Amino acid sequence: MDTQTSNLTRAYRIQSFGNTYKLELEIYIDAGRDLTDTDNSNIREVAKTIEKNILQESIRLNPQSAVEAAKEKKDILGLFEERIIFSEEIPNGYCNEYCCKHLPWFVVTTNKGRIKIGWRKSVINIDWSDSIIKEKAETIFPNENVTKGDYIIHAWGLEKAKEYINSLLSL
Repeated sequence: MDTQTSNLTRAYRIQSFGNTYKLELEIYIDAGRDLTDTDNSNIREVAKTIEKNILQESIRLNPQSAVEAAKEKKDILGLFEERIIFSEEIPNGYCNEYCCKHLPWFVVTTNKGRIKIGWRKSVINIDWSDSIIKEKAETIFPNENVTKGDYIIHAWGLEKAKEYINSLLSL
């Protein structure tokens, strides 16, 4: 950068580090005037988009991300054993940010209908609202001290998720 012919000013800078990535981003501008608060806000917004897109692509290109997604898929679909008629990947139902886009959720069709399932932070969200199972979570799982909606329950781990799915599919 030729600072002799330009009055560039650093308008934005960020350093971001994760387990599998590193990102440093700097934006320099010579607008021929001082930057306004509106300019600075617009620069931050565009910089955040650049950062998000670069990090998302970094995760997509990282071979470990594909391994993680394949293991998660195997674990989740394995909860249903031979009772799967059809399964489809859907976008992550909890987080649509760059960090989670490679970890889809699933809609699993069983003889009881469609069950939507996927990780939500440290719990597995199980949703049977699109199935023929009309019993509500509180009726099916009255002694479980977890988050429950009408046709949704959160399972603390794969073992509990398997237990809940077995209960649902045995109704």
